[in-house]
Amino acid sequence: MNTSLTKFCKDNGLPKSSVYNRCQELGISTANGLNDAAIAQLRVEFDLDAPTPSPQVEAELMPDNFIQPGQLAAVQAHDVQMPQGFDPTAMVRFFDGVTGQATDTSKLVAIADLALNAVSTAMDNKISEQRQQLEQSKQHAKQLETKVAEAKTALQVKALESRILAAQQTETTKTAEEIFAELMALGKPSPSEPSSEQS
Repeated sequence: MNTSLTKFCKDNGLPKSSVYNRCQELGISTANGLNDAAIAQLRVEFDLDAPTPSPQVEAELMPDNFIQPGQLAAVQAHDVQMPQGFDPTAMVRFFDGVTGQATDTSKLVAIADLALNAVSTAMDNKISEQRQQLEQSKQHAKQLETKVAEAKTALQVKALESRILAAQQTETTKTAEEIFAELMALGKPSPSEPSSEQS
């Protein structure tokens, strides 16, 4: 498992900006953390494996009776402890901000790739839906054209049949009226015939 650049710097007490810049110079990618080879190379670059020289203590001779009890009372010792809730990482973030810590631009490139791929996929889906809708509209347009043409032909035939029936109805009505008029005429006396009242 790779070690993040932040953890490596924290574990070894190194400024992140300096280590990041050195990685860029050496061609070491920090996008996915540092592998074992990169860590070994950085330890050599920053002399992390160099032995720490042990301090030399010089023996000093004290004259007899050099330390003598004084008149002041001994000061009571207190254990110094970190305040409760103190977050050292917050202080690190504060100072990193002041020094202008560089951003890992490789992550920005990766995020940009994800965003552009998502937009491209969304556009492809939109175009696919539009193509399907267009094909469906074309099919419906053809269906409407066929239906309207068939309906026009059927309506023209029916209109012709209606006109024929109307003409026949008119002719039949006239014939019926003529027959009725003839029937009514049968009940009227002829002008040449004498009236039944004359005797």
